[in-house]
Amino acid sequence: MKIIPLYIGAEAAQWLANCGQSQISKESVGTQEALQDTVAKIISLVQAEGDTGIAQLAERFGDTVLSPVMVRADDIESVKRRLSAETRNTIDVAATRIRRFAEAVMEPMRSIAVSYETFATGLDFRPISRVACYVPSGRYPLASTALMTAITAKVSGVTEVCIFSPKLTDEILYAGIVSGVTEFYQIGGAQAIAAAVYGTETVKPVAMIVGPGNAYVTEAKRQLQGQIAIDMLAGPSEICIIADGGGNAHWLALDLCSQAEHDPDARAYLLTDNAALAAKVLAELPAVCNQLNLPDFIGESLAQSAILVLPDMEACIAAANTIAPEHLQLHVAKPEEIQPHLLNYGALLIGYNATVSNGDYVAGPNHTLPTDRSARHTGALTPLSFLRAQTWVKVSASASDLHKETEAFAILEGLTAHGAAPRARYLHNQ
Repeated sequence: MKIIPLYIGAEAAQWLANCGQSQISKESVGTQEALQDTVAKIISLVQAEGDTGIAQLAERFGDTVLSPVMVRADDIESVKRRLSAETRNTIDVAATRIRRFAEAVMEPMRSIAVSYETFATGLDFRPISRVACYVPSGRYPLASTALMTAITAKVSGVTEVCIFSPKLTDEILYAGIVSGVTEFYQIGGAQAIAAAVYGTETVKPVAMIVGPGNAYVTEAKRQLQGQIAIDMLAGPSEICIIADGGGNAHWLALDLCSQAEHDPDARAYLLTDNAALAAKVLAELPAVCNQLNLPDFIGESLAQSAILVLPDMEACIAAANTIAPEHLQLHVAKPEEIQPHLLNYGALLIGYNATVSNGDYVAGPNHTLPTDRSARHTGALTPLSFLRAQTWVKVSASASDLHKETEAFAILEGLTAHGAAPRARYLHNQ
């Protein structure tokens, strides 16, 4: 099995120099164009044919499509009975923490008003009314994503939250139920995104869709954003770890593998100024992979990852800011000295004892995070993601100065009607 490549000195510097640069082959371009064309055709079919189009696609891809699952009291009890008390408790604990964190985010949010002598301005926050949460359930049914997306939407004040998933497992159904979801659709892929945007005979369209997915889901979100709000264009999952000489090599090997096991395109990066630690981690990886019976593709994802031995911690910090990872882990003795200098990441895990898995499941913060260096400009999913900032201006009849100032600016820009509208008011109110 291929193990993660090690780069030291000039090789590490070259790897970082190439980070983020486009190195797309003709084959990759062709693959991307084929994906775009396939997704566009799926979207068109769903838009034109609705439920019939979804059924045709399900037959083509071997999927099972169910009519909408509207959760009733007896349905809830049935789902509960099918799950063990231990499973329900695991989901309940996570739900409680995710809800508490989201409520803390919302606590300082309030409307504001700024008053002047003759007019006032303000800002109100209003949630989107209807949101769809996409929950992957292919290789790994992600009940955690149902919690992360649906609870966060509900806490923001979204009244209607529905879940789309290729396979509605009992765990996903229960996670949705405890999140306040009553509407579920067993539809996956690009066709789920298209159904959420355009609606069908059984699907009521939404105003926003959130949640990660495969390349088809992401491409559909890319093509349809603008017609619908999205959270982000999420790519393969990734971790970047900054580790010092006191790091635990076995723990680090586990952390790298926990990210690499997502899928073949997942990436895991270790940055350290200690060559001996890097060697220990490399030595640990084969045993960890064998002991945990990880997926066959683990070698593929690790082979496309990297361990970089850099001159010092300052160089590790600079490298992390360049990589701009989804998850950034500080596996160091004094993380408080490093943290203020870190700029680009989706989620930060602080100290030897923090692992990405904590944040993925039960710590509370959201695991819907920016990937592929988009942490340079995008943040995590929070209740704020579902809020619309709506401003207002209220003007009294005596606000002649405001109208004259407005007219002056309109004249500055050469917009005649923009100036005439306020002028008519101050002349009328003289």
